[in-house]
Amino acid sequence: MTVARSRHETQRVERRREGNTMALYIALCLLAALTALPDSKPLHAHGLGVVWGITLGLALAHWFSFWVATRLVSAGEFERDDLELAAAQLLGATAVAALASLVLLVLPDSVELHAAELVLSAFVAVVGYLSMRWSGTGRTRAATYAVAVMAVAVVIVELKNRLAGY
Repeated sequence: MTVARSRHETQRVERRREGNTMALYIALCLLAALTALPDSKPLHAHGLGVVWGITLGLALAHWFSFWVATRLVSAGEFERDDLELAAAQLLGATAVAALASLVLLVLPDSVELHAAELVLSAFVAVVGYLSMRWSGTGRTRAATYAVAVMAVAVVIVELKNRLAGY
């Protein structure tokens, strides 16, 4: 049974969905990039540059595409709701990049990139788990779903890297 939502609640849900979508997208792209890097000491010094370069590049490309597409489907208008959606997307991207950056800043060079990969993977799994738990699913089923989400994420990351020639 579907419960009718107010316009405000519908917009809030849409902002959360957009922010989470962007966060997951950035996490997958960062995972693909970090796993494609050769394991060498000089690259560890550039970890933050890799994380923020990829995040900013993807966020700008996404924002530009969102802006043009929004104007296309709304007769040239870009309204406050659209701006709030774009802000939610930017917040999702920034949150994931900040999470990866924190790992890179805190941990020693010898483990930082692998730890960042682990944290980004855990982020994807936790989002999968919470998506099921918040819909009323039990812990076991939610954990199974999280494992399935991670398996799909691994396939996406591997496919992305193989198609790019890494």
